[in-house]
Amino acid sequence: MAATTHDAPAPPPGRRTPQKSKATRWRAAVLIGIHLLIAIHVAHWLSTGSTVSPLEPSEAMEFAKYSVVNAGLIFFGLTILSTLILGRWFCGWACHVVALQDLSRSLLIKVGLRPRPLRSRWMALIPFLGGAYMFFWPAVYRLWTGDSFAVRAVEMSSSNLWETFTDSLPWALFIFFVAGFACVYFLGAKGFCTYACPYGALFYAADRVAPGRIRVTDDCVQCGHCTLSCTSNVDVSREVHDYGMVVDSGCMKCMDCVSVCPEDALYFGFGKPALGAKPRQEKRKGGPKKLPFVEEFTGLAAGLFAYFAWRGWRQEGDFLLSVGIAACFGYFAIVLVRLARRSEVKFPGVVLKSAGKLRGAGLAFGAVVLATAGLAVPFGITLELSAQRARDAEAVLSEAKLRWFSPGGAVLSDEERDAAETLLASAEVIDRRTSRPTLFNQMRIVWASLFLGKTERFDAALERALAVKHAGPDPRLLKAQSLLAAGDVAGARALYATVVEEFPSFTPAVESLARLQAESGDLDAADATIARGLEANPDAHTLMVLKALMDADRGQVDEGVTGLERALELHPEDHAVRDLARNVTKQFQRFDAAARILAAGVDLPGAPVEWRADLPQVLFVAGRSSEAADAARRLAELAAGDARLLTVAAAVLEQTGHPDEAAAIRARMPEAR
Repeated sequence: MAATTHDAPAPPPGRRTPQKSKATRWRAAVLIGIHLLIAIHVAHWLSTGSTVSPLEPSEAMEFAKYSVVNAGLIFFGLTILSTLILGRWFCGWACHVVALQDLSRSLLIKVGLRPRPLRSRWMALIPFLGGAYMFFWPAVYRLWTGDSFAVRAVEMSSSNLWETFTDSLPWALFIFFVAGFACVYFLGAKGFCTYACPYGALFYAADRVAPGRIRVTDDCVQCGHCTLSCTSNVDVSREVHDYGMVVDSGCMKCMDCVSVCPEDALYFGFGKPALGAKPRQEKRKGGPKKLPFVEEFTGLAAGLFAYFAWRGWRQEGDFLLSVGIAACFGYFAIVLVRLARRSEVKFPGVVLKSAGKLRGAGLAFGAVVLATAGLAVPFGITLELSAQRARDAEAVLSEAKLRWFSPGGAVLSDEERDAAETLLASAEVIDRRTSRPTLFNQMRIVWASLFLGKTERFDAALERALAVKHAGPDPRLLKAQSLLAAGDVAGARALYATVVEEFPSFTPAVESLARLQAESGDLDAADATIARGLEANPDAHTLMVLKALMDADRGQVDEGVTGLERALELHPEDHAVRDLARNVTKQFQRFDAAARILAAGVDLPGAPVEWRADLPQVLFVAGRSSEAADAARRLAELAAGDARLLTVAAAVLEQTGHPDEAAAIRARMPEAR
C-alpha cells in the first residue's frame, strides 16, 4: 500500500542535517539518459516513418484485450520479472513520471512549499483498482466469454507512435501538471506513484516477494538520516530497527538512504523477502496515525466518482490523467471533511481553518469543491446511464452489424429497430456532454443512423469519425461499403486501397479490395493485394480462401485446394470455409481432398449433418471402398430415425459390396419413420 509519512527520531548532536545523497546525482543522470532514449525513439520514428512500438506498460493491455504481443508487453514483463528479484527499482531509476515528480518536489521546495504526504490507506487502493481494470478485467471478461488466449498478432513495430497517447500538446502539458505538481503538492512526494499509478500497484505486489531489499548491519545508531533523506515517504529508520530491512514496498531502491548513512550501516542485499516478515525485536512505538474511517471512506468514494466522471467526460481518454485527478479529488474530499470536523486545517503554505474558524482560503476551497461535486454528480450520472443504455442496445444489434451488408441483411426485427433508436438517442446525449468527439461514440451514431435510414445523420457522423485523430480503418471501411452499396465501385475501391496502404494487416479491407480487383478482371492486382495482406498477417485464413478460389477459377486447382486446406488447418472451426472447401473440391473432382476435409470436420461441434452423409459418398467416388463402408456404418449408427441418412448409408454399403448390411438398414427404415 502507500508509503506513509513519519516523525524521525532526533539525531544525535552534530548529525542533525544529513549529508546530500550521492545516489541522487547518479539517479538524475540515469533518468536524463532515459529521456534521451525516448527522444531518440521519437526521432527514429520521425525520420523513418516506423519504429519499435511504444515501450509503455499500458501497451500490455493489447494482450489482455486482444492477445496482441508488442514491445510494450515484453518491456513490462521484463520489468516485473526483474522486480521479483531486485525489488521496486524501476520506479526509482527508470520511470519518467518519477523524474517529473522529483523535479516538481524540488521546485516546490525552492519556493518554500514542502509537500507533506497523505496517510490514506484506502485511497492507496486506487492504483490497484486501476491495474485490475487495465490488465485483469479484460482477461476475466475473455475467460467468461470463452475467448481464446492464443497469440493473434505480433506487433513489434509501429508507423504511428502517438496512436495510444494523448491527442494534443495542451492535454499533454495538463497531464504533466497533474501527475507532477498537483499530485506532489496535494499528496506528497511520489504522490502519483502512491495514489494513482496502476503500474506501481503491480510493482508493489512484485516487490513483496523480492529478495533484494535495503538491509542494515549492527552498526546502525538510529540517527534518522535515512528517513529524512527518503523521498518515497518510507520510515527507513523504523523499518530497519523493527525488521532489519525495509519491508515497505513504497521503497523504490533510490539508494539515498544508503548514501547518507554516516555509519555505512545500510546496504542493498539479498535475503528474506518482505512477505511474511516478522519483527526481529519489539517494534518501536509511535509512527504515523491512521486516518479516521470517515476520511478514508470519503476519500476513496470521492476519488472513484471523480475518476468515472472525468473518464466519461473525456470518453475513455487519458487514463493516467483520470486516475491522477481521482487521487487529487479524493484528497479534496478528505480536506472538506476535515474542515467540518477539525479546528486546524491547512495545505502546504495555506491555512484553511485556524482556531475553529474558517479563513478566506478555506471558504473558497469549500465552495469550489462543493460546486464541482454539485456539477459532476448529475453530469456523471447522466453520462453513465446513457452509456449503459448504449451498451445494452449495442448487444442487441451485434448480429445485425454482422449481417448488414449481406443479401437481405438490411431487414431489422422490431427489437433491433427499437435498440437502434435507443442507441442513437443515448450516443447523441454522450456526444453533447463530452469534451471531444470520439471514434467509439461516433461509430455508435453511424451504425444507429445506418440502421434507421437516417442518411444525413449517418454521413455527418461518419465524417466526424473520419476526422477523429488516429481514427483507424473502421470508419473508412464502413464508408467504402456504403459507397459500394450505392453503386460507386470506383470510389469504394479507391477508399479500400487507402486503408490497405495504411493498414495492410487489416484483413477486411484487404479482402474487400482484392474481391473488387478480381471482379473487374485485374487478377494480378488482386494477387498482389492478397500477398501484401498475408505478409502483414500470415494467419489471415480468409485471404487464403480468397486466393485459393481465384487459383481454382484460373485452372490452378491443386494450388487452390492446398490453400483451402491450409486455411482450415489454421481455423478448423470455421464451418463456412470447410463447407466451401467441400464444394470446391467436389466441383473440381479432387475427391481425396474432399474426403480429408470432411473427415476432419464431421466430429467438430456444430458440424452440419450433411457432412456426415457426404463423407461415405465422397470416399466411394474416390475409390476408397473400405473406408466408405466404414463411414456408412457410422452414419447408420448416428442416423437414429432420419430416413434420408439411412438411405444414404444403405446405398453406399450396397455399392461397396455389403448387400446384407444394406438390406438390414432398409428393413429399419419403415420402423424408423
